[in-house]
Amino acid sequence: MAKWRDRAWKYILCGDAKSAIEYLMPDLAADMDRTKEISSVSGMELFSEGSDSDRYMRENDVFYNIPMLDGETGNVAMFTEQQHDPADDIAERVFQTYIRLREKWRLPTTCIVLYTGSAPNVNTYVEGCYGFKVSVEFRSYCLPEKSAEELRADKHPFARIMQAARLSWLAKGNPKLREKYAEEVLKTAAEQNYDNEKKFFILNFIKKIFRLNAPDISDGVRRDYDMQMVPIKEYAEKIAREHERLDALEEVAMTMLADGMTLEQAAKYTRLPIEDLQDLIEDMQELKPH
Repeated sequence: MAKWRDRAWKYILCGDAKSAIEYLMPDLAADMDRTKEISSVSGMELFSEGSDSDRYMRENDVFYNIPMLDGETGNVAMFTEQQHDPADDIAERVFQTYIRLREKWRLPTTCIVLYTGSAPNVNTYVEGCYGFKVSVEFRSYCLPEKSAEELRADKHPFARIMQAARLSWLAKGNPKLREKYAEEVLKTAAEQNYDNEKKFFILNFIKKIFRLNAPDISDGVRRDYDMQMVPIKEYAEKIAREHERLDALEEVAMTMLADGMTLEQAAKYTRLPIEDLQDLIEDMQELKPH
């Protein structure tokens, strides 16, 4: 899976957690306390490094702690699987993660997979041995089962995210289709009366998932994006200031790497995770003209 796509999903699932839960798990959303914030952890470590379970998922994409109306905390492990090819081990990896959560923290947890691929039965795991059988079912949202028209007609803010993801998946790397679909989803977003916060996250997800900074995207599409950002400029600037220090550290790290320092050295002096620096390098390489 391309790192830039993974980063786009983690950005939106952590940044607009309430919309994600409302859209994907409305029954749980009905019982959550909307006056309180959802805390989310991206890439929470579940297995010790070098363990026998390394071949399974050491990190789940997002782990939510959700304040409930009854005063308790609900826990949701959410997985995003951006697959163009069948991936038969998804259900097994979710099961292993669930077991690890129960083993490590004894947390009552529900799991959901947000899936863009073509593998069947990604929400069921069955294991057996000489008469012993375990069968586990968990929730899944399979994006290919939703038509672009259905998602376009849905007014929920998170439907814009799903529409962008669906069209990005349909483009399958074709630059002309990617640009066409980016225009389409930007137009749909412009027709909705979302508040500044929702609009900000939607537009930035569109920017990330369609890679609007890439050289093969026309100035016209970028202008459409910029024009929609104008009315929420004040909100965007506030968010930008909050991220200014992180951006500055990333620039310092990239300069250090360009000067020949190792990833470990750059991480040590900027205190940024090595994984984030690796993602940055991959993003920069993919945006270079070929």
